Amino acid sequence: MINFFYQDYNKQILNGIYKKFKKDTWVNGNIIKVFESNLQKYLKTNCKVSTCNSGSDALILAFLLDRKKNKDIYLTTPISYMASSSIPKFLGLELIYIDVEKDNFLISLDKLEVFLKNCPIIIKKRIRGIINVELFGSTVDLQRLKKIAKKYNLSLIGDCAQSLGTLYKNKSTISYYDYSITSFYPTKVLSCYGDGGAIFLKKNYHKSILLKNNGHTHSDKSTCKVLGINSRLDSFQAFVLNEKLPKLKDILNKKKIFTKILSNNLNSNFKIPVFNNSIDANNYIFAFYITPKHRKKFLNFMKKNKVECKIFYEKLLSKNKLLRSIYKTNLENAENCCKSLVCIPNHDKLKIKEVKKIANIINNFN
Repeated sequence: MINFFYQDYNKQILNGIYKKFKKDTWVNGNIIKVFESNLQKYLKTNCKVSTCNSGSDALILAFLLDRKKNKDIYLTTPISYMASSSIPKFLGLELIYIDVEKDNFLISLDKLEVFLKNCPIIIKKRIRGIINVELFGSTVDLQRLKKIAKKYNLSLIGDCAQSLGTLYKNKSTISYYDYSITSFYPTKVLSCYGDGGAIFLKKNYHKSILLKNNGHTHSDKSTCKVLGINSRLDSFQAFVLNEKLPKLKDILNKKKIFTKILSNNLNSNFKIPVFNNSIDANNYIFAFYITPKHRKKFLNFMKKNKVECKIFYEKLLSKNKLLRSIYKTNLENAENCCKSLVCIPNHDKLKIKEVKKIANIINNFN
């Protein structure tokens, strides 16, 4: 069976832990700062890096830092992992979902602008910002998104949990936001051996440190300066990530080759999403559209041929009772997308012959 994901297990990294932690601590170790600095250099970003316990915690920190009085609404996509909506809702914020593009699964900037231009004043006054989810490693025209945000005086939060390494106009996408986050969950392109995450920010760095350390500094644990949470990246995970970071470029190059093979070899029965030409995606997940009535049959066909395929986000976030929008919008494209999108394996442990085999199997479906 060609599995969709794989669980990494590097003996060399694990054996290196014995030597490393003879001189470092399991919590708040020196390796944390080393990894944060190396990640910032790798991404060539002017954003500060603050690691934490998970991508979801990074979102909590982003929304806490972005708070503004009487501004409690965020605009976002209805197609995403739940955290991009459940975290703001958990913090007492409201959401309005904007439809996705017709030819891909990302938020439609045309529909975003139309909404901002025509929405009721009572709603417009309460809108704080936009949450852009860089789904499956792809993103929108970020220059245009920034112009929209600036025009309406909105903040930009980037959910880059799936897009670490993605570039827009040769610049890391995490650099385009007021606050962006990523995840180091074991399935990600840069993954640890457990949970982990980070927030990237140009301002409020010291406040982010307080927020993730229960509101106190390392030197004074008796004084609570802000109300925060306990969300540190373990030194163990920082060590794993720092060991893997130099290999990330090779992983991204390999996934780019796999994506090219799949894109060039699938027949016209399968529609591949179209993105802005300025985007150099990390190709986290390869997804395409299939006629909805054939999707279940296709999944069974692939399983019979020992290829594990997946359907992600089969249900719109807006259809979850607890995540409902404060204002109803037309989500026709998103509805169609959820019914037709299929994802196939393209992880970096695959061999080129396996990727070609996957393409051939797909093309044999009828």
